[in-house]
Amino acid sequence: MLAPNFELCSPLSYWSRSPDGEGGGKPTTVNTPSLQTASHNYAWDQLAGYVVSVQKQFFSQGLESGDVLLVVTAHSSFECLMVYLAALESGIIVAFVPVLPHTELMKRSAILSSSACFICPSIEDHSIALPNTLVIDFSEPTDMKKPRYGEFCSSNIASLIFTSGSTGDPKAVAHTAQSHLASARGLKDEFGFDHTSTWLLSLPLFHVSGLAIVWRWLLSGCCLRLKQGKGLVLDGVTHTSMVPTQLLRVLEENKNIELERVLLGGAIIPHQLASLAKERGVDTWAGYGLTEMASTVTAKRVDENDTTGKVLPHRQLKVQDQRIFVRGETLAAGYWRKGKLYPLLLIDGWFDTKDLGQWCNDELVILGRADNQFISGGENVHCEEIERVLLKHPRVQQAFIVPVADRVFGHRPVAALSLDGTELSASFKLELNTLCQSHLQGFKRPIAYHTIPAQLLGQGIKVSRAQLRDWLLRTRQ
Repeated sequence: MLAPNFELCSPLSYWSRSPDGEGGGKPTTVNTPSLQTASHNYAWDQLAGYVVSVQKQFFSQGLESGDVLLVVTAHSSFECLMVYLAALESGIIVAFVPVLPHTELMKRSAILSSSACFICPSIEDHSIALPNTLVIDFSEPTDMKKPRYGEFCSSNIASLIFTSGSTGDPKAVAHTAQSHLASARGLKDEFGFDHTSTWLLSLPLFHVSGLAIVWRWLLSGCCLRLKQGKGLVLDGVTHTSMVPTQLLRVLEENKNIELERVLLGGAIIPHQLASLAKERGVDTWAGYGLTEMASTVTAKRVDENDTTGKVLPHRQLKVQDQRIFVRGETLAAGYWRKGKLYPLLLIDGWFDTKDLGQWCNDELVILGRADNQFISGGENVHCEEIERVLLKHPRVQQAFIVPVADRVFGHRPVAALSLDGTELSASFKLELNTLCQSHLQGFKRPIAYHTIPAQLLGQGIKVSRAQLRDWLLRTRQ
């Protein structure tokens, strides 16, 4: 089945039509489950009924097309999805944000718009006192009329996703529905999913990788399974995106796995993890992506080579002086600030990712971030090169290198590790030293090892290098 282009109608409008209706509909029945939670299965027309209810409550509380809505969410819930679908149908711009301290939430609100509203649809703790907060009733609707579809336009801003550069200051990346759909369309054929697939929404909606799963669902008309609490229930799930630590936990906790394919990101992928997944029948894929490109740019099946694959359709990528530049249909419309859209800074139409890379047999090799490069003994060192070596050890789950000042070499690498329960003992450090000696020149070998504290591991799907650096420097004082 060819994926629709949604130029003339929204995804919800298309999939909720009867298959006998004019111009669309899923090629099964209108009651085929499109969304699964722990307790309910929902068909597309049922979701449309919920969207009508949420839309009415938006309008009754003064929200209009073009307004900005910050959705504070601890996890990807049914309520969050209904808010997002209703916003898409109403021309309202959504920015998903995690549960943060009050000052941080207000900071993000100020970045977007002085009149931005908040909604906390899936947070049981209502002690977060936020101004301009909407209250939405998500009870089963009695009015099953169709949503007010007229406000959806594929060229409108469909999401604001906060991302931080090397400075740590948040920026709101603005994507249209067109760029999200182009991202999903380019991965669809390579990754092998269609309306018969079931995607697990395993990543948070405030991260581009989580929102990308939603748009793959909206493009293909497949079934979307919501993650239940902290566990990953995979019964019937065929596709998902995860970070390596999630996949490892899945393989350890689930004896029977129906999962066909998983797209791994967010970290360097240990080869032993891919081998373990293959033994369980799970096809693992690696990729390279960024928020400004609506998630994945290159992808491939994981093999023994440390490459991230070929460029997917609807994207373009070039490497110039080891610097990675991108453009294409998935490129963001710009950065949203103070109620206005500011275009990305482009160089002859290309966006500088500030990532470093090179080609190897038409596949992209990521060398690291330009701001993760440091000089040791007069030589350029990429943190990621050392991290890849450390991840060859089967007990190492995550590895990060922090350069620390050294009066002789300029800087020396220090390793921060997340282990599988193994104690960071003197004998284990000796194993790591032996591993590094066989793969790295002397000036690239870590001079010390530390265990990453739990509070830094639990703040999102990625460990903040800036926070890790601050913690490590304090620890070593």
